[in-house]
Amino acid sequence: MRTLIGLLAAAWFCQGCISPPPPSELATDAARDLNLAARFGQMGAAAAHAAEGERAEFLKRRAEWGGNVRILDTELAGFEMTEADKAKVYVSISWLRQNELSVRNTRVEQHWRDNRVGGWQLIREKRVDGDIGLFGERVHVAQVQAKDVHFPTKIISE
Repeated sequence: MRTLIGLLAAAWFCQGCISPPPPSELATDAARDLNLAARFGQMGAAAAHAAEGERAEFLKRRAEWGGNVRILDTELAGFEMTEADKAKVYVSISWLRQNELSVRNTRVEQHWRDNRVGGWQLIREKRVDGDIGLFGERVHVAQVQAKDVHFPTKIISE
């Protein structure tokens, strides 16, 4: 009986020792989860981190990902707590169009909010630097026509 009481007392005492992670850590974890899921084409898992009013636009912006747009890498490039329950995350995305060989880079600013019930959620995002076309913007792609690079054939008759 003494052992049981001692274990219960130790568990109750140690309960106060374990503190929840700080809001900044929870926000970066949510941003990392969203961007990695989107990078690997798991749009359902990624969209779950978007606020309900933002979810349709989030999916619309990424409609070409995995099709015409191939994501090579995503990297959290910056983080800023703007308020106790709001954060700004900068994401660098390396990507290319399937019909081109040029690697493109775009920097995106994401705004996050802690709504307490569902944790940290993306409330809006925008491109702040780099190449356009990542979010389905209409871009004129120049078609390069291949020229014949062979020397003209000369036929020597006998």
